[in-house]
Amino acid sequence: MVSTSGYYKWRQRSAHPEKLKRKTENQAMLREMRLIHPEVRQTYGSPRMHAELVARGYICSVNRVARVMKAGGIRAKSRRRWQVQTTDSRHRLPVAPNLLRQNFTATKTDTKWVADITYIPTLKGWLFLAAVLDLYSRKIVGWSMDTSLATNLVTSALKMALQARRPAHGSSLVHHSDRGSQYASHDYR
Repeated sequence: MVSTSGYYKWRQRSAHPEKLKRKTENQAMLREMRLIHPEVRQTYGSPRMHAELVARGYICSVNRVARVMKAGGIRAKSRRRWQVQTTDSRHRLPVAPNLLRQNFTATKTDTKWVADITYIPTLKGWLFLAAVLDLYSRKIVGWSMDTSLATNLVTSALKMALQARRPAHGSSLVHHSDRGSQYASHDYR
């Protein structure tokens, strides 16, 4: 049940020419957006969609485009940032047990070493840096840099660490690294 005055107010509101004009413009914009969206591989958010609509002759604001996109269920796909992958854990090589078990503190030098690889962007491409760190002194005891992730990158870093520190034969030195193919390779083991 609706009051008489409520009915006439509703009728006046819905029959308002400006509102009808805006509604039809929004519908036309939405149709155009649905054509644009697949053309741009669904990557345009409201700012770029707005620029495209303006280029096609529509007069609108970014906020209006955002409202119409939301009402029409049009969303931009978010891009995943590309990252260099330094660890390849999907291999069939034997993996050493985790002796450190997240205990990254040491009471004496040359008792716990950790190793890892990182990458450095340069103007000529990527450089990969392998480092061996003594957990007691927190010093890099061996490192190596190369343009590829081959096993010789990590073996060179380990050789440098062994030559620089010369841990005693039979000492209880624990060497910890990730489970990547370079560290699980036969040459490294």
